[in-house]
Amino acid sequence: MAASISAIELDVLSEWLENTGNKKIFNEYIKINYAIRHNMNQYDAEQTKKIIAKKIKNDRRRFNFQIISKYAAVIVLLISMPFVYKYYDNDVEAIIEPGTNKAILSLEDGKQIFLEKGKEYHYQNRVSNGEELVYRETSSGKELKYNYLTIPRGGRFFIHLSDGTKVWLNSETKLKYPVSFIKGQPREVELVYGEAYFDVSHSTLHNGDAFKVHTQIQNIEVLGTEFNIKAYQNEESLYTTLIKGRVAIDNGILSKFLNSGQQAIVNIQNEQLKIIDGIDTTPEIAWKNNFFMFDKQKLGSMMKTLSRWYDIEVVFENEEAKNIIFSGILSREYNIEELLENIEKTNEVHFKIDNKKITIQ
Repeated sequence: MAASISAIELDVLSEWLENTGNKKIFNEYIKINYAIRHNMNQYDAEQTKKIIAKKIKNDRRRFNFQIISKYAAVIVLLISMPFVYKYYDNDVEAIIEPGTNKAILSLEDGKQIFLEKGKEYHYQNRVSNGEELVYRETSSGKELKYNYLTIPRGGRFFIHLSDGTKVWLNSETKLKYPVSFIKGQPREVELVYGEAYFDVSHSTLHNGDAFKVHTQIQNIEVLGTEFNIKAYQNEESLYTTLIKGRVAIDNGILSKFLNSGQQAIVNIQNEQLKIIDGIDTTPEIAWKNNFFMFDKQKLGSMMKTLSRWYDIEVVFENEEAKNIIFSGILSREYNIEELLENIEKTNEVHFKIDNKKITIQ
């Protein structure tokens, strides 16, 4: 049965917050939660505390936090801060460290360049500081030359295409794109696999040339907008989430328009396409802002996401555990041991770590 926080517990919370260290934990939690919801804008911890207190006092039914188990809500009080946020001791040595900026750039001649933080790269119209790759606009004539950017497990990267389009690439992702686009032709790229967030340079800046993103089973045409595509290998569906603007989606069977706040889901097996209205886009793009945000997600799916970022192997000894539902927020900068420890506090599962292998019991 779900727990609740009472007026007495509120008094305990208030007393707890009088401690400077505890207040730091509280403020950091609010900062993370607010940053996710409001695209990294400023936050007001004191005002949020007042809102929380008012809600607790006015709502005599329950004040629930987001940790959901298979059978009932497992409520986590703000005092303990598990899963959604935990303050870490910098002296604790990491066993499995989080991912970093890294990518493999494949040039038009087949040569491969490993890009990583602290390592600079310059070649013709492209430059990298190890955290991003930027292409300068040049006259490419009438022949397209393509590069590939591959993000391994445990990696992420940002690319600025020659037309000004910005692309954030998640772990285990591969993007194909021209070194330079040809004026008068559609600007076309291919998300070979993985997840990418596109902020497309508007067609009005390119004499009306549309921007197209191709994936294994769908094509997207845009004039200028922001959207997220999740097209991982060995997944049942492909997800396109529109943040701003309007796009046209064609999977060879159906052609649909997608508006802001809508998500298109294409079943990879039967290629059926459905549109979901009014979704909360925040969890879909949290990774771009370097957060995990799980919203009522199965543990099996969660561990797939975590395995890509931390480059780990996951084994379920208990297959039923894959279906346990959790929700929560966590910075991707934190070590996975802390996250797993907090999930264990729900008493639903137990994790065993052996080097980079995690067994779920």
